[in-house]
Amino acid sequence: MIEVLNNLDTQFFYLVNHHHSAAMDWVMWFFSARWSWAIIIVVAFCLTTVRFEAKRWWLVLLAIGLCFLLADQGSVQLFKNTVCRLRPCHALPDVHMFREGCGGQYGFISSHAANAFAIAVFILLKYWKRDRVVPLCMMAWAVLTCYSRVYLGKHYPGDLLCGALFGVLVAFVVHYVTLWTEKKLAKNETKK
Repeated sequence: MIEVLNNLDTQFFYLVNHHHSAAMDWVMWFFSARWSWAIIIVVAFCLTTVRFEAKRWWLVLLAIGLCFLLADQGSVQLFKNTVCRLRPCHALPDVHMFREGCGGQYGFISSHAANAFAIAVFILLKYWKRDRVVPLCMMAWAVLTCYSRVYLGKHYPGDLLCGALFGVLVAFVVHYVTLWTEKKLAKNETKK
């Protein structure tokens, strides 16, 4: 069964990785670059948190930081360092790469996918009832980030699917911890 899944993963990897163009190389590189993440997250934060959370913006900022920390470190410590699945650019021949080396040796699960989905799903859970545009844009960004990792030869699709699922789990945990914290803060304010 594992061999069948691995073969499917490799076939899907080559399907995405071998369909590229010069223009798409740059677009996918942008979505994969960490500096572009800062721009996207700051814009999303300003369009949602600054607009809706005048009083507790700092709590949302901490929650986004916690999403990133848990998703990033969890993907490495719980998965990459224990599963030890080689990245396709280390394991397969004829992998299309653009502007970067292969990166770390192991790729399961994708930290990019875990981080992007943790932040995007947290924003979705937090603001869906008040604003649909920014959460949907963040989800599209997370999906494009995942696609870019296969396109650039860094991950198998399975690495990204599992990373995204882990990110969603992190987002739900952080969201409920944030809700609990907000209730505690509100209760303490009413006592004063």
